[in-house]
Amino acid sequence: MNGPQHWEEADLILRGDPCEYGCPHAGCPHEMRMIARAQVHAALALTAAVVVGADMKPTDRAEWQAVIRDGES
Repeated sequence: MNGPQHWEEADLILRGDPCEYGCPHAGCPHEMRMIARAQVHAALALTAAVVVGADMKPTDRAEWQAVIRDGES
């Protein structure tokens, strides 16, 4: 996965149902696991953005912008 894909995966995880098992309360172990997964993907996206940094190619920049715009809608 590249940085934008990690960003998109984190966004998808957080937009989904909090618990795939239908637990009646917030903060169940399943929800906490999903949040942890989203945090890992977000950290990897941030790392990719920092590593690429100022040397980002126009195609990479366009991919990042597309993912970020999709997450805002």
